[in-house]
Amino acid sequence: MEKKPIVVQLVGQDQQHYLIKFPNLEIPVKVNQNLFMKMKFSQEYLFSNLNTTVSHSNSA
Repeated sequence: MEKKPIVVQLVGQDQQHYLIKFPNLEIPVKVNQNLFMKMKFSQEYLFSNLNTTVSHSNSA
């Protein structure tokens, strides 16, 4: 029996954290970049509105 991936949404970015909306949760979950990258390339999660590239702003 194959598991279906959990459909999540990237709803924003707060400094060095990503805000991810999970089904059945009222508020988004804040994760760091390392965990976000693991989730992005995992078979367990499917991002419904994620572009293929994530831009990072580097301001001085």
